[in-house]
Amino acid sequence: MSERQGSLDPNSWPSEERSGGARNTVIGGYRVTDVTFSEREGCPTFMLANINPRFDIGHNLSRMESIVQVAHEVGAGILVLPELCVSGYVWDADHKAEVKEQIKASDNRQPEVRKVLDRISAGLVAGDRGLNMVFFGNVRIDRSHGKTHAHDSTFVMAPGADYNSVFYDKIFLTPLEKLFFDRGSDQRLVLDADCGSMGVMMCYDLCFVEMGKLYAFHDEVDVMITTAAWRTEAVREYSLLGIRLSNYYQFIWRLMNSALAAHNQVWSIGANCVGVFEKTGGRFCGESGVWSPSGIPLVHASHEEEELIVVRNLEIRGHMRHQAKEDFDYSLDFDEVYRDIGDMEPRRVSLGDLSK
Repeated sequence: MSERQGSLDPNSWPSEERSGGARNTVIGGYRVTDVTFSEREGCPTFMLANINPRFDIGHNLSRMESIVQVAHEVGAGILVLPELCVSGYVWDADHKAEVKEQIKASDNRQPEVRKVLDRISAGLVAGDRGLNMVFFGNVRIDRSHGKTHAHDSTFVMAPGADYNSVFYDKIFLTPLEKLFFDRGSDQRLVLDADCGSMGVMMCYDLCFVEMGKLYAFHDEVDVMITTAAWRTEAVREYSLLGIRLSNYYQFIWRLMNSALAAHNQVWSIGANCVGVFEKTGGRFCGESGVWSPSGIPLVHASHEEEELIVVRNLEIRGHMRHQAKEDFDYSLDFDEVYRDIGDMEPRRVSLGDLSK
């Protein structure tokens, strides 16, 4: 169905020329879509988990371990899981006590949680021949300043690193999330690796352009990694034009990732929840995927079903400079032309009442 007919077509993406296909298999009970970006075998292979976490910590941890095993089997180097994939997502104020109990029980330092996370971490390998990095979303309970604060956070596992010390606390919380979580500080997380420099964002952060700008221009990252629990349903209607979108948030997920990549000339990689949220009946829009610095979506998962996306040999450092040969080189213009715009008052001109 087209936008004009009433809904964003989930299968309608910008047209592009493709010369090769995805390999589709089932491994460990998961549908796996496997694509190869380049022949540069020294570049990292990413796996994105397009999954539906439940409000069940044990279930989520078990599935997290099974997905990690698939990552090992397919030779992925970097695995990205979605937001709150351990605790499950929050829902409404009427169940505040139940949600807060779940948040407390989900903390990484809880014995049963830590046992699983430590097993996963111990199985990571250094170098470029195995799984060496896992991004996952969970609650972070901070008691360091005499008060208890709960944060919606992304943690990063890597060989030799304590994942409890490598985290990003979500800065831009939705109104619902503010009921349960404290806003993160303005401290960003930058991961410098042999394959490139990575910045970490979470879900609603995508809607605020300052985050991407700081990561790209101040921190000079090559790729933004976003963990998300991004919903599908919201209505936007322009009745006289015959346009109605019932899945507006899904449209925005695509748009924001493309804009983040193109505006800042970086890669955008997002892992999102998918399917029906058991507590509300609402839907997460899935479509975990990879957007190149051109803003073009290269691969994306289902908007309805669980799926693991494998992207091999992703050249996240320097790709646009190798490819850009046209007269208008957006990347070089960013380097040579861009400067911060001063905080000056605008030249404001009153044109009066033009309706007369």
